[in-house]
Amino acid sequence: MQYAIMNKSLLVALGLFGLGGWANAQDIQNKTLDEEALRACLFLEDDQLRLRCFDDATGRSLVVKDGSAPEAAAAIDGGLLLYKRSEDTTLSWLDRRWELAPSAKRGTFSIRPYQPVYLLPVYHNKSPNIRPTSPNPANTVQPGDAPENLDRNELKFQLSLKTKVMENMFGDNGDLWFGYTQSSRWQVMNQDISRPFRETNYEPELIFTWRSSWSEFREATGWEPRLLGLSLNHQSNGRALPLSRSWNRLIGMVGFERENTMVQFRPWLRIAEDAAEDDNPDISDFMGRGDMLLVHKHNGHEYSLLTRHNFRGGDESRGAVQFDWAFPLTSNLRGHLQYFTGYGESLIDYNYKSDYLGVGLSLVGWD
Repeated sequence: MQYAIMNKSLLVALGLFGLGGWANAQDIQNKTLDEEALRACLFLEDDQLRLRCFDDATGRSLVVKDGSAPEAAAAIDGGLLLYKRSEDTTLSWLDRRWELAPSAKRGTFSIRPYQPVYLLPVYHNKSPNIRPTSPNPANTVQPGDAPENLDRNELKFQLSLKTKVMENMFGDNGDLWFGYTQSSRWQVMNQDISRPFRETNYEPELIFTWRSSWSEFREATGWEPRLLGLSLNHQSNGRALPLSRSWNRLIGMVGFERENTMVQFRPWLRIAEDAAEDDNPDISDFMGRGDMLLVHKHNGHEYSLLTRHNFRGGDESRGAVQFDWAFPLTSNLRGHLQYFTGYGESLIDYNYKSDYLGVGLSLVGWD
């Protein structure tokens, strides 16, 4: 059954957090400079934050008179951290993202980044879907109904966060997270129909993560299989018939990393619904049965490629590809370019194929 969800999108204030590290005098003496961290310091406009950034990157901030290490960031405005870049260099990308290593643990019920957060004021749809359909007649715009009067250009934004609910469920491993992602497409320039939100997708999920290690695989390939996960995912658009769309999935997750590159594979199984109440019975044939995410960071730029497929061949082969490029503008703001082609850019278009190109800004990447 479709859950009733408010049509108005709520703005969510996201705190961006890093990870702090401790070191002794011998660690400082042998410290290797992190060139990426030094380059990141150049974009900080605040003098005190920039000085602190260079101190952290070079190890100077770890030298204190009483022999203990100071906090890596100053808490202001009710505890929000402006900067906390000096993570333990032994922590990998997936360690920092999912707090896998014991030294990466930061407790429960604090806001963490999840998926990218961005605003694309210009989002062009090559061919808008003016008559959404579904095998369920109740979820199909009928031929006699007036088609939607949609502009090709709209505004798109995405908000996403996660918080840890339980930590170290099995010894020093096994965490339970709650994640929430919301993406909206706003016909902000369509004055003829009062500038409505065309489509908003709501995606809450429970995620169990497990730290893994397979040294033989790493030695043979150079890739570290660092993350295993399982999540219960709900996604819906909160609309009334005939435009209601939703599905529930059980999603597996395997994450690999190598220096500045991360690869994540997610196969999933759709949880069956009663046929009479299923908004979109064939959604797996179009939105796919799994995806692969590839992310690479270089000189402050972040490149990501997301592919989905239904694991079918021939005429039944369907899927989608999304490419994102985030490039630095200031210390906390990046330009963002997004290209999508295929089926299911949003739930209302799950069985509709089109091409999309967006340009805008992003605050959070795949951190």
